[in-house]
Amino acid sequence: MKKIDVLIILILIIFYGLTLSGTLRTASVEGVSMYPIFQNGYMVFYTKPELNTIHIGSIVIYNNGKGYVIHEVVSYNNNQYITKGTDPYTNPLPDNQLGIEPPNGITLNDIIGQVFSINGRYIAIPYLGYLSIIFS
Repeated sequence: MKKIDVLIILILIIFYGLTLSGTLRTASVEGVSMYPIFQNGYMVFYTKPELNTIHIGSIVIYNNGKGYVIHEVVSYNNNQYITKGTDPYTNPLPDNQLGIEPPNGITLNDIIGQVFSINGRYIAIPYLGYLSIIFS
């Protein structure tokens, strides 16, 4: 067995353990608003958000009353976060201007998760999210 194979197996075991313990959760990306970071059908991992961990550039998951949205924080003011998809063609404006989130933005209480990253690189598995999308 090659060293890279052992490393991949070890990483999968760690992610599996963190997911089973509830420390790390998964969500499926549906749509193209986060292109090129995430594409339709990606499975992302997220953690429970904490006050001082969310900043401009963080990718968060929130429920806007119609469904879950996975978008990037582009502004923060008075405990209100403004988010936006990263694809400039499908999301040319921030979510509060598109009516996806309230006019003043969302609060920490609205955010259900922060997408997990290591050194600024988001962990996502292509195609695996389609399973969740198909069954929902």
